[in-house]
Amino acid sequence: MQIIFGYISSWQVPILKLLRYLKFKVYYLYINTNVNKKERIASDLKNKKIYPLPIELEKEILSEAGFSTLLSDPNEFTYKKNLKLIPDSILEKYSNLFSKDRKCTKKLRLLIQDIIYARQLSISSKLCTWSALYPKEKIFYVSFKFRCFYMSDTGHNIYKIIIPFDLINYFIRIIKIKNIFSFFKKVKTTEKNEQDINKKIFQKFENKNIAYITHKGLLYGSSKDNKLYEKSLYYSSEANSYLHKYNILHLDYSDYASPDKNFCWVCINKIKVSKIKFFFQTLLAGIKTCYLIRSWSTFLGWLILIHQYNTYIKYYEVIKKFKNLKIAIIDYDILCPKTLLLALEMNNIKTVATQERFMHTFCKSYANVTVDTYYVASKFTANFLKRSMYNDIKNLIPVGIHRSDYLSLYQNNNIPKEIFKAKNDGKKILVVLGYDSPLDWFESYTSLHSNWTSQITFLEDIIKLSKTLKDTYIVVRYKSLNWTNNKYFKKILEKINSYENIVISSNFKESFYSYKLCANADLVIAKSTSLADECLSIGIPVLFYDYTHNMKQIFSSTFDYSPSRLMCHDFKDLSEKSKSLLFKNPSELKDEISELNKTIYDLDKRGNIKKKIIGNLETLINSV
Repeated sequence: MQIIFGYISSWQVPILKLLRYLKFKVYYLYINTNVNKKERIASDLKNKKIYPLPIELEKEILSEAGFSTLLSDPNEFTYKKNLKLIPDSILEKYSNLFSKDRKCTKKLRLLIQDIIYARQLSISSKLCTWSALYPKEKIFYVSFKFRCFYMSDTGHNIYKIIIPFDLINYFIRIIKIKNIFSFFKKVKTTEKNEQDINKKIFQKFENKNIAYITHKGLLYGSSKDNKLYEKSLYYSSEANSYLHKYNILHLDYSDYASPDKNFCWVCINKIKVSKIKFFFQTLLAGIKTCYLIRSWSTFLGWLILIHQYNTYIKYYEVIKKFKNLKIAIIDYDILCPKTLLLALEMNNIKTVATQERFMHTFCKSYANVTVDTYYVASKFTANFLKRSMYNDIKNLIPVGIHRSDYLSLYQNNNIPKEIFKAKNDGKKILVVLGYDSPLDWFESYTSLHSNWTSQITFLEDIIKLSKTLKDTYIVVRYKSLNWTNNKYFKKILEKINSYENIVISSNFKESFYSYKLCANADLVIAKSTSLADECLSIGIPVLFYDYTHNMKQIFSSTFDYSPSRLMCHDFKDLSEKSKSLLFKNPSELKDEISELNKTIYDLDKRGNIKKKIIGNLETLINSV
């Protein structure tokens, strides 16, 4: 028997120690406390031979019990849990809370899907992996968090013990008489001031017709000193255009401040609202729908939708104040809150988005899209999504993978300094795209694909590859280099630095720098990433590093590019295919890349993707 704790904090440590003293095998997944205490708790437990769930240390993980459950969910664990919580016959009765004509049932289904998948991503997928590794052992999962009731069931030998102490503490806080009186007193004294502030905001932007719904600002990257690219897809250079960056209304739901004082920018979560009004609206909705509770499962489903309804009505009231809004452009297709999308629909505002990642095409439980108009990567993608029940899209328009425009722009141009000399010397340029690793050892233990051991294996393979490829200069590129400060990687980094034909790219101040590297590469080797798809879509050769020290398949267990030999499952595979693409002409692999552009990346017209999107948007704007 094994006992796995989900989220542990200081008060649970004695429980884990007691169980270990009684000779039980005890593990945990996450340490749920502030950063400073995490290392101390992990070290304390380690001294008692209590470890994070050691997925990293397993010798072999089967592909069907690994990444496929995390992304594609081939057994539809999430959807089955979704239906169990709220069957179709009951879900339809909730629709009138979110829609005037009860036509939002599918959107509600996808909203619930997002919530359950969040638990599968963090918990259920890891338990699925462990269950497959130890199918004959009883595995008890213990959690003190209410949200773990929404975990999908991913293993026949997993037994859940959930004691929601966090919910008890929540109720204790809100039912204190003192808090209730102070709440109403505060609301009464501040409501007039809040109304005055809101009035100024709404008057300032009341004439805006087009909104850009932003996700975590307009920069992709952790900071100004670590920026990967800027988000400017929807901005027109025409000063009089609705889509000019200073004309479009930016509605931010991530509490990010405006990056430019000239932007029309509103943080919608910071707009003051009537808490009393929403409290009673939510209470009434709960009372009206409580008859739909038929069992413990449907009670959990009821709680989800009433909680989401509370968020929805806040968004609805805020959006309603922008009286002239006609179109909302969604920044991140799959991450925009479904409650916000429902509020936009309820206010008769059309929604538009562009496919952010090509790989999302193949995801089931993850990457659900609900918009009116969706610009997608290819005709193949459009047809695939039409057949999928995991999306609710009215109009699919194939345009291409939008950031691939930058690769075309930078090809044989804007050559980065890191490769300039090698390219001038006639060497082949090989760009390697890796994953960042967790900063702490206890987080590395539970990681399926980005743990410390897999990072070492990856870098060792790149070093071996550098010895087999003549006249080739290798640039290893990551999304950040925070992980390189870890002493664990000191030796491997020193080893890399001793080779003249390998460098780890360190320029993170220049936007789109990764694109400039890949645009001028003869070959890209990548762990699965959107940039790899962008490269393939314009014919830049790519090989996928699709294995780790304990997995023979990672992403190809989710989707295999119909199928494709571009996936590499061991070093021999990687070495032989690299030589073929770099030095053989003609190469069967190059022919296969060309074939992909006739199948999964197929388009009637290539290039100028931004121009196509803006052109279609302007037509749409003029029609509403």
